[in-house]
Amino acid sequence: MRTIAMVLAAFVLSAAVLPCRAEEGAKQPVFLLCPHKEKLSAWALYFQVDPKDPSKVQALVLDQLLKVNSKDSNYDAVVAAAKDPKTPRKEIGRLAASEFGKGQIHVEKDDALKTSVTPLGDNKYRLMVSLRIAADQRFNIGGKDQEKRDVVISYDAGSKSWKATVNALKDHEGNVVADAKGKEITGVAFPVTGTGIYQVVAGINGMDSVMVLDRAP
Repeated sequence: MRTIAMVLAAFVLSAAVLPCRAEEGAKQPVFLLCPHKEKLSAWALYFQVDPKDPSKVQALVLDQLLKVNSKDSNYDAVVAAAKDPKTPRKEIGRLAASEFGKGQIHVEKDDALKTSVTPLGDNKYRLMVSLRIAADQRFNIGGKDQEKRDVVISYDAGSKSWKATVNALKDHEGNVVADAKGKEITGVAFPVTGTGIYQVVAGINGMDSVMVLDRAP
């Protein structure tokens, strides 16, 4: 059975490219899934918004940032690359706003990733991410692990931008990270070994990195 490292590496090499299309609106980064391994490619989630009214979301978009990872640079550099429209990328998933709360983006190859957003009203959406970390294990944000990791994407009228913030967070030992609540979370980073993903670290603005998963090999 292939390891998760092989799954991710294979996905980097063989991800299907969706047909090019005219941009209906501007894309704002909302969450990053960043491998800490050379040559792998980060996944970046975006809200595509109406350029005339950024509070109106048109779609959730998943891009692959080609060969951009925190091992070859650093996590902050990957966050910056996600914001830079010149960064080489492939669109690998898209969910129209009309499907929010019903559908999901699914990286079907090896069931590597599932992600969706659920409307909460008042320009807020709950994020769900399910990342395969081993043959029979997944790392979740929201969903069945909402009590441990709950992230809400909301619109900031002052900056005219969408940001993901922590609604609830527990560290790898199950302790509540009270200082994280309400702070912006840019994404997560994870080393990838030959047998799986064993650690996941959350990148939270204004805080040191928080270890949210640390499992035995």
